[in-house]
Amino acid sequence: MLITTFPSITATDSTTIYVDPPTTTISVVDIGKTFTVNITIAEVTDLCGWQFKLYYNNTVLDCTNATEGPFLATGGNTEFLKILDNAYNATHGKAYVACTLVGMVPGVTGSGVLATIKFQIKAEGETPLNLDETKLLDSSLPDPNPIDHNTVDGTVHVGIHSIAITHVIPSKTVVGRSCSANITATVENHGDYIETFNVTVYANTTEIGTQTVLYLLTGSSTNITFTWDTTGFSYGNYTISAYAWPVAGETATGDNTFIDGKILVTISGDANGDQWVDWKDLLLYVVPAYNSQPGDSSWDANCDFNGDNWVDWKDLLLYLVPNYNQHWQ
Repeated sequence: MLITTFPSITATDSTTIYVDPPTTTISVVDIGKTFTVNITIAEVTDLCGWQFKLYYNNTVLDCTNATEGPFLATGGNTEFLKILDNAYNATHGKAYVACTLVGMVPGVTGSGVLATIKFQIKAEGETPLNLDETKLLDSSLPDPNPIDHNTVDGTVHVGIHSIAITHVIPSKTVVGRSCSANITATVENHGDYIETFNVTVYANTTEIGTQTVLYLLTGSSTNITFTWDTTGFSYGNYTISAYAWPVAGETATGDNTFIDGKILVTISGDANGDQWVDWKDLLLYVVPAYNSQPGDSSWDANCDFNGDNWVDWKDLLLYLVPNYNQHWQ
């Protein structure tokens, strides 16, 4: 069962009743299962009795049990009461829970768990766990005094984990062997949780690289750029793909892979990908693109042989000219 919890609140110098953990996130794959939260008290003095009502969205959760926590029982025998009503109204359920020490005994001082509440997950959605009508009483006789306190509610979120690769865009369709091409993958978070995960890009089945996406917000996307150094790769066409490694609780993984197409690894200077470096590469491709940069109307990334985002004399003299009239097939 996948449950994500966040740290408990830090006790202050005033008495506080709070839901612990304050936030619980659960995957939809666990619908039908159960989980618990504690109702905890911090920094109380001379506690002899307590009560609370806990409200929740009954389309998301059912309350199946409430049990006494160990805190008050450290002071002696107790009487514990629970009344659970999952149909309190059309939208909410209610758990009424109370406990008191029995007899003429001093109250309990400190911090601890008052009660543990058990829920069954019914459906996807979010619900507050709202503490209401909370009462704390001390051991004064014959009439106990109320103890001033604060309350902190909780939240339960039942949702899906889903990440996807939506685009893979290479900077070139033709790259000279021993040169490089950039490959940009776009990843999106289609789920209900902030996600951290790895993305790997491949040329055929060979890994080009893996990067980690940190804390991608739900509904948001980001671009990751990989640099493919083709040194050591054979001439030929390579299928480029990206794979987002599934996150915990993710079940629909069909969109975690995106296959873009092909990049041809060829001789440096072969701008048109016909496996020859000849007059066509020079006159039909490099010359028209000469002195251009990305964004220019004449820009052609396949002519930027050295990958410095400029088609200039280096591409011409250091890459095309030395390989002129060479071919590999």
